[in-house]
Amino acid sequence: MRVWLPGLLILLALAVLAWTLAPFSGDDDRPSVTPTSAPKSPVRADSQGNDFDTFVARGEKLKETPASWRGTVPDGELRHDDNGDLVVSEGVRRRFDYFLSALGEEDLNVLRARLAAHLAQALPDKAAHQAWALFEQYIGYRAALRQLEEPNREPESLRRSLEQRQALRAQWFDATTREAFFGFRDRYDQFALARRKILENQGLDADQKAARIAELEASLPEHMRDMVAASRQPVEVASQVAALRQQGASDSRVYQLRERELGAEAAERLAALDRQQAEWERRYREYREQRRAILDSGLAPADRDAQVEALRTRLFDEGELRRVEALDGVR
Repeated sequence: MRVWLPGLLILLALAVLAWTLAPFSGDDDRPSVTPTSAPKSPVRADSQGNDFDTFVARGEKLKETPASWRGTVPDGELRHDDNGDLVVSEGVRRRFDYFLSALGEEDLNVLRARLAAHLAQALPDKAAHQAWALFEQYIGYRAALRQLEEPNREPESLRRSLEQRQALRAQWFDATTREAFFGFRDRYDQFALARRKILENQGLDADQKAARIAELEASLPEHMRDMVAASRQPVEVASQVAALRQQGASDSRVYQLRERELGAEAAERLAALDRQQAEWERRYREYREQRRAILDSGLAPADRDAQVEALRTRLFDEGELRRVEALDGVR
């Protein structure tokens, strides 16, 4: 059974983010901290009984898991201290994100029920209720986050976006939880912005930029410095893989390269992603051919659109439909 590989995902995420400056959600080795006695902004249960015990009961009745979870294990961690309190760490947020990753496949309240049952099984009662309250805050925070304006690629816009996110977190979480959930991410974002500023400084030549970036990296905490250094390897391997594919190299040759550079588990995971992508492209080509036949059929616009919509629904699941619609719009 294949499992999620947090270490690999961290490397890949860092590799991409080092260039794109998107928010980072990696892991670190800081000690976990316990929660404060009360949430910053508690989310109230509604009058229909949407409380923890109700959702636990619902979740225990759910059987088949979302398709995207098959062959995986939950990311993150759930721990409690000797007093039965939840130990708040970035791993808790990653566990929340794992359950929320199936949004689109399942309704939010179904995923709430799945998580509630999971918490009840994984933690003692006190810690489970604390984790549930924190999860409800996290859902509220994510909803509020979507109301913020998307930043553009300019450093000033990215800096302002970071400040807005930090201000929003202060409204939803206490300082302890903010540090546990987002501290490493914020420090990495600040590093990435500083790095971007150096790279775009027209008054510096290549050697001067390299020297200043080296100084910037040297100022990072050791665990972050090691991860930034390690992030370069997946980028280099991806470039080598692209070159091999241009030369017509076999999948076996690509696997050997990845295994040598990234390890057997990473090579297997990437090979699985390659197969998934190839299967997606096959289905999308099939869809495009059938869609073209419908568009060329001479049907009335309303009938034509209805048939295209039915075709999409038949060939793609709910989580894929937005991607298909976006690709149709581009093409």
